[in-house]
Amino acid sequence: MKKTLFHISLFSLIIYLSGCSPKGTFTEPLLYSQTFKGNKIVTTEKLEALLPQRPNKRILKTPLTLGLYFHQLFAQNYPKQKIKWQNELTKLNEEFDREANKIDNNSVEFLQLSKKKESKAQKLTKKINEGNWGMRTFGEPPSYFYEEDAKKNVEKVKTYYKNHGFFNYSVSYKADSLFFKKRSIAVTYLVNEGNYYPFYKTDSLITPDKAIYAILKENQKQSLLKNGNRLEVETYNAEKARIEELLKNNGYYHFTKDNISIRINDLDTAITKGIAAITFIPNPDRPPQNLNYNKSYLLNKVTFISDGTSPNIPNSKVDTVVFNNIKYLFVNKRFSEKLLDTKIDIRPNEHYSLQKVLLTQKKLYGLDQFQFTRVNFDTTKGVLDATIYAKPLDKYQFTAETGGSIYKLVLGPFFNTSFKLRNLRGSASSLETNFRFGFEAQAGFIRPDIVSRNLELGFNSSIIIPKILAPNFIAQRLNDYTPQTRLGGGVEFVGRQEYNRLNFKINETYLWRPSPNKFWQVSLIDLNLLSTSYPNNQQARDFKNFLDSLQRYAGNNLGRSFNKSFVSSISASYTYTDNPYGQITKGNYLRLLLESGGTTLNFFPKGKIGFVSDIFGDSLQFYRFLKINVDYRKYFTLNPTGNAIFVYKINTGLAYAYGTERGLPYEKNFFVGGPNSLRAWKPRGLGPGSAQGNFDQPGSILLEASAEYRFKILRFYGDYNINGAFFVDAGNVWRFKGQNTEGVSGSDFQFNRFYKEIAVGTGFGIRVDLSFFVLRLDWAVRMLDPSLPENNRWVLFKPSEKLPSTYRNPLVLNFGIGYPF
Repeated sequence: MKKTLFHISLFSLIIYLSGCSPKGTFTEPLLYSQTFKGNKIVTTEKLEALLPQRPNKRILKTPLTLGLYFHQLFAQNYPKQKIKWQNELTKLNEEFDREANKIDNNSVEFLQLSKKKESKAQKLTKKINEGNWGMRTFGEPPSYFYEEDAKKNVEKVKTYYKNHGFFNYSVSYKADSLFFKKRSIAVTYLVNEGNYYPFYKTDSLITPDKAIYAILKENQKQSLLKNGNRLEVETYNAEKARIEELLKNNGYYHFTKDNISIRINDLDTAITKGIAAITFIPNPDRPPQNLNYNKSYLLNKVTFISDGTSPNIPNSKVDTVVFNNIKYLFVNKRFSEKLLDTKIDIRPNEHYSLQKVLLTQKKLYGLDQFQFTRVNFDTTKGVLDATIYAKPLDKYQFTAETGGSIYKLVLGPFFNTSFKLRNLRGSASSLETNFRFGFEAQAGFIRPDIVSRNLELGFNSSIIIPKILAPNFIAQRLNDYTPQTRLGGGVEFVGRQEYNRLNFKINETYLWRPSPNKFWQVSLIDLNLLSTSYPNNQQARDFKNFLDSLQRYAGNNLGRSFNKSFVSSISASYTYTDNPYGQITKGNYLRLLLESGGTTLNFFPKGKIGFVSDIFGDSLQFYRFLKINVDYRKYFTLNPTGNAIFVYKINTGLAYAYGTERGLPYEKNFFVGGPNSLRAWKPRGLGPGSAQGNFDQPGSILLEASAEYRFKILRFYGDYNINGAFFVDAGNVWRFKGQNTEGVSGSDFQFNRFYKEIAVGTGFGIRVDLSFFVLRLDWAVRMLDPSLPENNRWVLFKPSEKLPSTYRNPLVLNFGIGYPF
């Protein structure tokens, strides 16, 4: 009885609230819902996408429309505010006109005044059109039902069915008033799809031009109109675009889609049970806009202009060079014509090709030497002349980034700088130098109660050459993919209370991009010389004694990772991303890494390089290992506006050491924990397995996953937003049995228990999106902790008396720049 009364009361409350609005009156009936009935072949989602109107958002499919409620609530003073803002806008324009009449329209002062006025005018106009801050942030304008809109929607749906091969279809609508929602209309669109016929013939071609006819017939197999498929307007338009591109790649510079007409023959459907496509060139219904549409051009002249004009250089210097039949004009900045020649695919006395034009622009842009490039064509003299116009980038570029993390209320800031020097000695090569300075807050190895800032310094420099330094037959095959060779070196230093670690490195890396979404990186030379020293303090001595005891009593050779080492490797990585230029909101990201360490050592006696050992002594360690890492991320938008996104990440890897050392170099291990990993644990502080330690926890087997629900909270200024996120992180690292597992119980990977050792954390984050970068604060707490006994690992909301007396589950604050993934 009580349950029934509760449901009746809840239903009554919803009915009451759904009919309430704070004093606001609606000028027309509200659009409550839109549904489709009768459609079987075309999905409802596709039909709904045709409707521009959207009902007001309801909570869990109840009649409650809180957005509309808040809009009406904050709109009570809007009429008076609107008049005020309109008067302010008028006054602003009048004041600007008075001030502008006093100054020169070409002066800097006028430009600044215009920008200031435009900024204020945009804000006032936004308020006038969209309402006050509360209406825009929390509210949703009323969605009205208009019979004219419903009639237009019927015609849109009919047009959709017509353009997608349906016949004898019918569409109508009915509008029903709702008794529980005053002045609200539910619209139902009634669809009878009739029938549709597939293509039975698609290769009919009518054109008086024999050359065009031959090209199209030769490429008929590439047609997007296929026998057996039904007509779709998207495929129809794509086929016209394919024909246009095909002819433009064969010299037909003036040819456009307007010169094509694809007719659908549906006169005999009762007999053939299908339709036929007939392609007409030229379009019989439209005269050619250019009478030369059927003329195939050979390029006459090709000129490259690098425009380095600058207000700082009053007297421009122009160098004119002719190389391989292309004329080069360099204004103030000279580039290697030999290198540019490999990037230009359009050539005199060759047919005009749109594909080669686009490829030329892509390859020139990939040099990272030009702000933009464009290709202009001139046919005024009856021939086709091409001019490639390029605007060089600044010779010097400097960027800086700052951020940090917080551990136990201790801030760990970092600062990164990058300096680039372009076009070294006119070669189009660049010199890039990076410097990193940071203090990472971490607990001590032996004394986890002591939190200190650990110094991180890094200096790396690379020469970037815009080609692959390899045999010509390899370099030529990659020339279309914006290739680079990076020759670099650097030094990195980590200073902790327990040790100081120095790493000198040299590398050679090849990079190329087959498409904007795909990226390859291959490193054939990656040499690292690592050296560890110990400060003269008690923490360092305790740490050194601990490492020695591991080896002496447990057989764990983790301490060897801190000895002087020589690490060499070759590696290859492949990256795919749906948005290579920014944060993905819908799509996929995948990165694969393969690495082989010490491969060449297999050809040397005792697995060592003799002359290197002679220089640095017999204590120098050499490593051999194989490593694979797979990082996959998926992004979903949960509503049409993109204000809610669900994302998840799966990161897994194996690193197996072989040879005499039977251990990995410290930097080649996997670690979990920290701002971009499991956020409820300190950086690199989780695992391995169910083991519990006080220092960095390296592992050779990685399983890690994260999921986030991201949503907008409010827009506080222009394009700046405050966003939120709920997240769950899970994962751990393990070690191969016999590789630093001695004396570390539960650290090895076992199939019968690894799933019980998955750590789980959850939390909430605030992200301040400033358009050009994102400030991130994430609060996380542990849910499952594998370091506890198996039957006692659930720690979220668990009474403290049921946990070990020394156990703490603190709320961990992570601070970062950018999204975690």
